[in-house]
Amino acid sequence: ASDRAPSVLNGGLGKISPIYWIAVLALGAGVEVIGLKKASSTYPDYTPGDLGFDPLGVFPKTEEGKKWFELAEIKNGRLAMIAITAFAFQELVTQVGVVDETPIFFKPLGTALREAANAGYIQ
Repeated sequence: ASDRAPSVLNGGLGKISPIYWIAVLALGAGVEVIGLKKASSTYPDYTPGDLGFDPLGVFPKTEEGKKWFELAEIKNGRLAMIAITAFAFQELVTQVGVVDETPIFFKPLGTALREAANAGYIQ
């Protein structure tokens, strides 16, 4: 694979500073501590993943809406895991980085649409 994407398969993750990984670990641990505190008996209505951050107020108020939203979030996370696994498998099989193999995903939307129109894909 290329050096354009820090893939697990091409050893690129080792090129990132250990300080970054320490910061990521500390941030993740901090979020987990907040979640564990909320999951305790102090917050009996706690839902895993709900840290109370909803500045736009999009989380539904009804029980049915909450259940749908929670299920949608789980499905979204699972789809993201499948997608990143597919990208990693694609790099393994083709020996070409995902950035080089699928450049349309790594361009600004306006540029991608203009190129598609110039190629005749969009009328």
